Amino acid sequence: MIYQTHSRIYENGNWTLCKKKHRAFYKIFLRKNTRQLSFYLKKYHGKNAIILIDEYDVPLENAYFRGFYEQMIDFIRSLFESALKTNDALEFAIVTGCLRISKESIFTGLNNLKINSVLSNNYAEYFGFTGEEVEQMLRNYELEEKLPEVKQWYDGYRFGKTEVYNPWSIINYVKTAISQPFPKPYWSNTSSNSIIRELVEGADSDTKEEIEMLIDGKTIEKPVHEDITYEDIHKSKDNLWNFLFFTGYLKNEGLRFEEDTIYLSIRQFLQGIVTACKGF
Repeated sequence: MIYQTHSRIYENGNWTLCKKKHRAFYKIFLRKNTRQLSFYLKKYHGKNAIILIDEYDVPLENAYFRGFYEQMIDFIRSLFESALKTNDALEFAIVTGCLRISKESIFTGLNNLKINSVLSNNYAEYFGFTGEEVEQMLRNYELEEKLPEVKQWYDGYRFGKTEVYNPWSIINYVKTAISQPFPKPYWSNTSSNSIIRELVEGADSDTKEEIEMLIDGKTIEKPVHEDITYEDIHKSKDNLWNFLFFTGYLKNEGLRFEEDTIYLSIRQFLQGIVTACKGF
């Protein structure tokens, strides 16, 4: 219904012409339509809408590498303020992404943000399959003897104090366990590694030596800053560890606090860095 209201701008089936002639209109329309859609949903169902926004930072990463980061920041900020702040039809919203949202400038206009990061204990067991769930799944498919292999390959995440498994990897492993004799890094094609490759390429000799230590199975300690943004990428060589950790290629083996800085003991998720830098 909301889209039919503006269907007149679709001219003779020529979408390219439509975009060119109405680019300014669509910037406004796309910023506002989520709020309008939630209004119509409320009117129809008689209760406020819930908005789910997954991987909010993926458009930011793409914009960063394609040279229109500031324009994307401006667009998403306006979209979120319209949908999440000035929206009387909103019950609540959930926004997910690899990077913590508190500092990113697109959220400066929002109120009452409740943030749960990879270091938080709240809801930790819901970010993946727990050990008990994986064991039960293997029993269901008579694959109990595969548990050590599954732990070695896929037990790579710790949210707060809870260890969880990558659901995509576990599901695919169980699906192919009979016909596929060896485990595979199913996660390798599920996300972009462009930033990690760029940071590894520009790393100094000390950093590359530490990467080799991780590949050899050793553990290193590094400061981790949760408020990192794409604008901060090249401000410190330690940002490589931030991106590797928050995108799931390094596992938290312990942490300590020193003044306002969090120091993590981190190790490589099996073949994680190798996978991230594949082709480098």
